[in-house]
Formats: sequence, structure tokens, C-alpha cells
Amino acid sequence: MQSFIAGIAGIALLANVATADAAESIQLNMGGSTNTSGFYPYYTSIAKAVSDANDDVNVTVVSLGGFVKNDKAMRKGELDFAGFSANLIEDAIADGYHKYRVLWWAVPSYQNIMVRKDSGVKTMSDINGKCFNAGVPGATAQKVMLRSLKAAGLSPDIALSDSKASIISIKDGRCLGQMKTMGGRALDAATASLNITTPLWPIGWTDEEKAKIKAKMPWIDFGTVPAGIVDGAPEYDVNVMWIGFVATSDIDEETAYKITKGMWEKIEDQRAAYSGLGNRDLPQITVKKSTTPLHAGAVRYYREIGLDVPEALVPPEMK
Repeated sequence: MQSFIAGIAGIALLANVATADAAESIQLNMGGSTNTSGFYPYYTSIAKAVSDANDDVNVTVVSLGGFVKNDKAMRKGELDFAGFSANLIEDAIADGYHKYRVLWWAVPSYQNIMVRKDSGVKTMSDINGKCFNAGVPGATAQKVMLRSLKAAGLSPDIALSDSKASIISIKDGRCLGQMKTMGGRALDAATASLNITTPLWPIGWTDEEKAKIKAKMPWIDFGTVPAGIVDGAPEYDVNVMWIGFVATSDIDEETAYKITKGMWEKIEDQRAAYSGLGNRDLPQITVKKSTTPLHAGAVRYYREIGLDVPEALVPPEMK
């Protein structure tokens, strides 16, 4: 009987230990993209990387439908960290919300503008008053393009249609061109297919236009698309939106540190899952490209690996 009681006590002790371990485990919800997005494998690989790197952390990908929805959920405290773009942080600040903190920037999204080659359009100013699709209505990319056009003093006739309808309108000549995002510096599949039947031509920003846009949108970046994106095309400059991950100041420093460290120490798994990452040094990019404060946990990790974090990127809670 004594042995039996001792055995029961031992089982109870083990159960209590297991319960305590479970209670100490951190469950994190990460806002991703739709599961049909080309970025989705990247999000799932991040969740796995952070979970694998930390015995006490488990990350679940929550696909709400894009960055705008991630923003709404983050402000409500329904997500712990999420895929994001810089313009949403600036919009939040303008709304009086100051809790966003950058974890890392990862992928440049090129806002590529193509027009019908037979349209005669050679510069951005040539689209004034003409039909132009600035992106999927309501999407982050469209909002950035509309703001860029306004900042540059341009007023095309904006077509409000989805990607499929936009392509049809360009084919039949009702619209002269569109903006589509590219994960790299090569045409997306839909635009490449359109170019076969309806020859296209790229349009880029001038230095003067870039200066006007940068003055109104300091967080925007620009990138050069190499010559030859279509036959005979020269190189040209486009908007670049950096896509990355943010948390809020409500997340404690230790947790944000574990997320950031886990991501970078398992980066090869993410590169295998999403080739668009290339060989980019994400910590270096983050301290160079960010225009808003990093999370205290990210600052701690970047300093730990020897990076100099500019004072402007150190959050108030670390000062």
C-alpha cells in the first residue's frame, strides 16, 4: 500500500511539473499573408524557425488577409507580431498610435509600372489624365502608389479594378498601364504573360520626382531595375517598399529578443522556403533602412551581434 501511495504521489508530481512547464510556454500569434500568397512559405518558415530555436516559444501563423488587416489586429492586441510595411507604421503614428516597434526588414517590394509600348508614354508625367491602374483597390501597394503620384504632382485617371480586370483593360486598349509589385527585379508571371500578346514598356521616376516623393514620404526607398526587363528596355527607378515584421511595445523585451534571435539564427531554413530572401543580411538592412524605432529586444540582439544601432532607432523604453 505504501508503495502504491508513493507511486501515485510520483505521478502527481510529474503531472504538476508538466503543467508548470506548459504554463511557462509562450504562445505567439504571428500575422502573415493569405495562404495563396507567394510570401506564405516565408511566414510559415519564420514561425517554425522561432519555435525551433526556443523551447519555451510556439508561434502560430494567423492569415487574416494582408498587412492592412494585420495592422487592425495588432492595434487590438490580437496578434503578437506580424508582417508589415513601413507606410502602415507611419499611418499609425499619424493616427496617434505610437506603439509599433520594428523587429526586422526583410524583402524589398518593387512597385513596377508598365504601359502599353504603343501608347507613346515615355515618362511618368505622360500618364497625366490617362487611364492608369495604381494597384488593387484598398491594398497597401495601391495606397503607396497613389500617395507617390500625388507627391510627384501627377494626376492620371485612376482605374479601380482588380488585377485580372486591369490586364483585360490594357489588352483591349481602354487603359494604358498599371502598377504591379515585384518580389525581385523581374516581371511577375501575369505581367510577363501580358507582354507576350500586348508588348509593354517600363516607366520610372526622374530624380526630381523621387525628391518630391521622399520629401512627403521619408520612409519610401527607391531601387533600380536593370535594363532588359522587356526587350530593349533601359534601366529605370521605382518605388521600393520594405516588407518586414513588427511587434508593439506591449511585447516584453525578452520575448522580442527570442523572436529576432530565433529568426536570424535559423535564416537558412527561411531562405530554403522562400528564395526571394536571397542572401540579404537582414540585421544590417534593418538598422540601415528603418526610419522608425526598433523593438528593445531587437536592439539588444543586434548589439549582441556587433551592430551599431543608431540612436534614432532606439525606442523610448530603452532610454
